[in-house]
Amino acid sequence: MERQLIKYLPYVVRDYPEFQGITGSEQPEFERAWGSADDLLNNQFISTAGSMGLSRWEKILGITPKGTDTLEDRRFRIMTRINEELPYTVPQLRNILETLCGAGNYSAEVVEGTYQLIVKIGLAAKNNFSDVEALLDRVIPQNMIVNLLQLYNTHAELGLLTHEQLAAYTHNQLRNEVLTNGE
Repeated sequence: MERQLIKYLPYVVRDYPEFQGITGSEQPEFERAWGSADDLLNNQFISTAGSMGLSRWEKILGITPKGTDTLEDRRFRIMTRINEELPYTVPQLRNILETLCGAGNYSAEVVEGTYQLIVKIGLAAKNNFSDVEALLDRVIPQNMIVNLLQLYNTHAELGLLTHEQLAAYTHNQLRNEVLTNGE
């Protein structure tokens, strides 16, 4: 949306060069003020926060960002910390993982009769593997053994692609990356 100061003046004075000059010289200042107001609002919400807003959340939560983190990585780490809720149950853990990794992009099961928790993270969330690992270290009771695993492409998924489509990928890509049909 483009906001021009001259349009806020009455029609009678818009044609005067003096008013055009005044509003023209003030326009950049108002644009900076409007931009700052928009940034202030955006920084109130993690999903729209910029670097300054995320820095504030990181300071509050005691998170130190990595030098290679993108804004999305930082958002994910903040959401991970906010979604921690103790004491936890397996359904609550599944809710947290669904929020962080997306529906169908994880599994969490307790091996019956043991204190072993098996959590599998899908390929689409593999960049967040270490963050999920840190989350589990913080919220899982100490008497449980946690096995955090990366899900890989299966033969059933790769079987949907032709040999020509498969030839475009390396073995590592076929195993470790999200593939879409023919793309």
